[in-house]
Amino acid sequence: MIQLSDDILDWIEKSVCLPPNDWEDLNNNFSLRKKLNESSRRLADAAFKVGDRKSREKVHKCLAAIYNLDFSTATVDKIDAEVQPILRDIASVLEKAVLDYEISLIPESSLAAYPRDGKEYVKWLKKLISSHKSSVHPVYNDYISEHADADDLAFYLIQESSLDPRFDDILALMQIGLPVDQKLELGQNYWDEMGNGEPEKVHSHLFQSALYSLGISSQRIKDEMLPEALVQGNLSACLALSRRHYFKAVGYFGVTEYLAPRRFKHVVKAWRRNELPEVGIEYHDLHIVIDTQHANGWFNNVVAPLVEEDPAIGRDIALGAAIRLSTSSRYLDQLLKHFETNREAASL
Repeated sequence: MIQLSDDILDWIEKSVCLPPNDWEDLNNNFSLRKKLNESSRRLADAAFKVGDRKSREKVHKCLAAIYNLDFSTATVDKIDAEVQPILRDIASVLEKAVLDYEISLIPESSLAAYPRDGKEYVKWLKKLISSHKSSVHPVYNDYISEHADADDLAFYLIQESSLDPRFDDILALMQIGLPVDQKLELGQNYWDEMGNGEPEKVHSHLFQSALYSLGISSQRIKDEMLPEALVQGNLSACLALSRRHYFKAVGYFGVTEYLAPRRFKHVVKAWRRNELPEVGIEYHDLHIVIDTQHANGWFNNVVAPLVEEDPAIGRDIALGAAIRLSTSSRYLDQLLKHFETNREAASL
């Protein structure tokens, strides 16, 4: 049995390798579960109340380790290992701390005055997104578009892998329990992600082709992932996995769909400017067109009807969008800083 130390990340990484019988014992060990809860709370407090950056990074590494299991299939030797009770205990504490922190960064004034009419709400939400600084960010419009080389593009793809490879799974999860009209809209989006039934056109496969074309390994992704990119991947997983966060997820991923075309056109430009293998850019090239259609459907057939049904939902949708914009801004600022630092070092 693995003993709990102060390093809960170490405990998670070691415990997931335990055999099924050990997990049965762990789940019945309520003294241990209490200690895990207390350890999770101490880590969350250090991260978000004290403001310790390393503790904040560890929170997200813990969540990433748990979400990797949530988005993976079981191996036959682990089908009797019930890991959910304990891992959900840990995740629930850390998720609440993360969301409370992100929400604390959003001015309430930016959410309060939204329209109660569905169509007017969509106009308001699009304006909220387009007016945010992450909507037209210099990392895309200037650096990637005009200056990025192959190494820069590889580093960029590493960061984007925190979300893009599992977006089809996220759409599948979001459809659970929806009314027919919303399910049809997300279902069509999902089917497009699945290449409309053509295996070689599945979007997660196309994204992997981009990684392969630049020789990016899974170990390199793990080693070079920015903390700010990991935050976005974790929030994506958190909002998709919990049904109570559905309305936030609608706003959060609505931003993703809305901004992808204007961002990806710069990636495609940089890719072709560097004369990289064409197969590697098919994912981004395709999304320039298809995400424009997805965004329109998302806003008109999911967002607007939800607000029409109950205007109170509008706040949660806007909150999800604001969280996405806020985290995206921090991520893109850090990405630009990385590029500029490397560029300055290369010029010396």
